[in-house]
Amino acid sequence: MRSFALTMVACLFVVAAFPAFVPRVSAQAVAPPTFSVTVIGETVGNKQQFARNQILVTEVPIHLIVTFHNNDTMQHSFTIADVNGSVQINTGLVNPGLNVTVNFTVVSMTLIAYNGTQFRPEPAPSGGILFYCIPHRGTGMTGSIALAGAPSTGTTPEKGILLRAYWIGIIGIAAMLLWTIISYFLIKSSSRHFTDHHEHVRKGLP
Repeated sequence: MRSFALTMVACLFVVAAFPAFVPRVSAQAVAPPTFSVTVIGETVGNKQQFARNQILVTEVPIHLIVTFHNNDTMQHSFTIADVNGSVQINTGLVNPGLNVTVNFTVVSMTLIAYNGTQFRPEPAPSGGILFYCIPHRGTGMTGSIALAGAPSTGTTPEKGILLRAYWIGIIGIAAMLLWTIISYFLIKSSSRHFTDHHEHVRKGLP
């Protein structure tokens, strides 16, 4: 019985030490993926607009390479401002038929890294990050950068449990059960009633 108890103690130590061997991946060690997209500015009827008015990204952080093509007869821009309305990313006024490319990293839907600095972008009304054309924003020439699968504004996001926290909880429960079993057998093996069988022999029997 003592050997069994020692075996259970050894198992308990192995289970308790398991979380230390779970690999930890540093987010800074892995470069974010790159996504290239072309956004076109044009006029349809009498309305100036972006032909692609939503850029969907599959994850964050992500490095975006946005090529803005002016497919119109007037100047347009691709612009992102911060929450205070100050222009941070801007192609400038692009002449008809020309392309301008801008590069930036979407760290999250509320943070952008650009030219060595970070800023909080102006949010789009439907959620995500707003981009617009400076001279035609008032006519509705706007678009957004959004996370694919993210809930729209006004909905409550579904809450989940981190995978590492889930397994740590499972291991903790298993360790508690093992400790309970080990304690039971240790107490039982050290009990006088368990080790001494004389009291269990009825009188008059050999």
